[in-house]
Amino acid sequence: MRYYKSFILFSLLALVFVACDTDDLEKDIDALKDRVASVEAQVQRLNDEMNILRVALDGNKTITNYSINGDTYTLTLSNGEILTLTQGEVGDNYPSIDISEDGYWVIAGNKTEWRAKAKDGEDATITPQFKIDKNPDADGKKYWWVSYDGSTWKVLENGLAEGGNNNPPLINKVEVKDGYFNVTIGEQVYQIPVVEGLECAINAEGLVDGLWTIAGGVETSFTVKVNLVDGDLVRVNAPADWNAKVSEYSAGATDVTVTLTPPITPSECTIVVEVTRGVNTASDQIKAKTISDSYWAEYQAGLDIKIGDVVINKFDYPDAEFISKDNASSFTTFTTDKVYFIDTDISLTSKMAIQNYLILINNSPDKRATVEMGAGKYFAFNSSNATAIGLLCKGLTIDGTLNNNYLSTLEGKGNCQFDYFIMDDCIIKLGKEGNNRALFSISSSSNAYASIKKFVLNSCRFSLTNESIETRVINFHPVNNTFTNSNIQITNNVFYAEDTSTTIDLKLLVYANMNTTFFVERNTFVNIVPNSTQGYIQGIPTDESLLAKNIVWNGGVWTGACNWISSHKDATTPSDKTKIEDNIVFDESGVKWLFFRGSNGMPTDIVNAITPLKGSPFVSTDFVTGTFILSDVYKGKYGSDME
Repeated sequence: MRYYKSFILFSLLALVFVACDTDDLEKDIDALKDRVASVEAQVQRLNDEMNILRVALDGNKTITNYSINGDTYTLTLSNGEILTLTQGEVGDNYPSIDISEDGYWVIAGNKTEWRAKAKDGEDATITPQFKIDKNPDADGKKYWWVSYDGSTWKVLENGLAEGGNNNPPLINKVEVKDGYFNVTIGEQVYQIPVVEGLECAINAEGLVDGLWTIAGGVETSFTVKVNLVDGDLVRVNAPADWNAKVSEYSAGATDVTVTLTPPITPSECTIVVEVTRGVNTASDQIKAKTISDSYWAEYQAGLDIKIGDVVINKFDYPDAEFISKDNASSFTTFTTDKVYFIDTDISLTSKMAIQNYLILINNSPDKRATVEMGAGKYFAFNSSNATAIGLLCKGLTIDGTLNNNYLSTLEGKGNCQFDYFIMDDCIIKLGKEGNNRALFSISSSSNAYASIKKFVLNSCRFSLTNESIETRVINFHPVNNTFTNSNIQITNNVFYAEDTSTTIDLKLLVYANMNTTFFVERNTFVNIVPNSTQGYIQGIPTDESLLAKNIVWNGGVWTGACNWISSHKDATTPSDKTKIEDNIVFDESGVKWLFFRGSNGMPTDIVNAITPLKGSPFVSTDFVTGTFILSDVYKGKYGSDME
């Protein structure tokens, strides 16, 4: 639920109904509904057209069935996908979309890095999606936005969606003729064959985000939905070392089985199944990968390893080292511009300066290695470069319990713009003493020109100790205003105290009196409460910020007030875009909970006070491992889904 409602608002509406002609008001409301419907129709139509164009460009699907209802076509593809396309003009405020001569998307006049056309037998996997939203850099006017990954959006500089921009819809004509669904874009006609009953849809159990993970060296199989007639041919294409074959089939079959035995060594490939009928071929594909107990082995095999949204492989990052029990005794520190695969616990002996990048990966997905960072041991972002990549960590336990200060910081006076600070699937233990302890902190104003563009804390467990000392996770210095352009993503994490009765004082993000873009979503806080004089977040939210689906449980003793956000007094927090919604608190201590501390920077019309719930949202708790399982009422809806 949203918290942008108030009794005053409803009272004002009541006065409006008394004071004005209701016919005029109804006309205004109808006009507003029409404008909203028009915007929604424009967005829906453009995204539908992009999906149709994707199929036409791929050239590996056929249409098995279609229907027409008025101006709307409903198409069933050979892989079971259903698409719709509505004919007719719906406004004239579309962004310009084109394809370059060498096959790349050209959006709003700018050639992108994303391919629109297949190359060397590989499908183009990116289909841009669009939305209309306010542009904060253009006085809040409505602009077109584009996304290439479905989650990250970028405003189109030439994409004004209000008034007229003279850009026609992407698809200006469709028709079914001579066995083809013809799509006309500009002067170019793209064709999708219409072949009734020609189907090819892979059904592989256990797909996660489109990836099929299987054991190496073990025979396995998946089924393919088909609708075979006499003369149909079924083929499977996979690398030779995957030993793939199709089961026997005949006319009338509605499914076939593909059996394969992948190599024992780490391997990844795309498996393509084709059904050919006459001159037409329908195909479907899945990406498959063998299960591995070693990221180092995957790296050596040339496979990709993802840390956040960054892809690591031996081609882009060739300098790598494997730290095992055999060489751990001689290992003292990490060297910049290197990838480390860590297979045993190590204790660092000095700070580490990062020039371009430092990438740390726990080698085994099943067993965590610990990197111990004692007093004075930290990662220092210190580069003379104009730009750099940054620090990326995956799957490790980073133990700072003996460190009474920050574990990472900006150092030096350069103006390097680092791209990333990423902690992915890590256990992070912060120190038992010291009032400057933090995961990342800038302790002085000497770094006023350097910055980090993107902070990502995802699926991590933060073990925090000693309730008498304030703990910070990300702490910026207010003199360094370069972080106003940063993006801070804190998602799906668990922040927990050392035991059931301890309550810990936390500042999750500190950027005092500065604008901050943050996405704090689906986190679980267990006996972790906001700093009593400030809040979880100390800063001014931008209109793109999000605080949603978080859950707090406090079973300990606490006497100070609890605030989610502490903004600078009289700061402006736009209420039309900043989303503060669906956050739940369980707390029987009797303290006062607010979204915004006092009235500092509070959006208008927000219901600020929070009424804590009683009891517990968990069915089980484990303070040793940091495992807190939510009940079915909240599981999958609020808090972290880590188990």
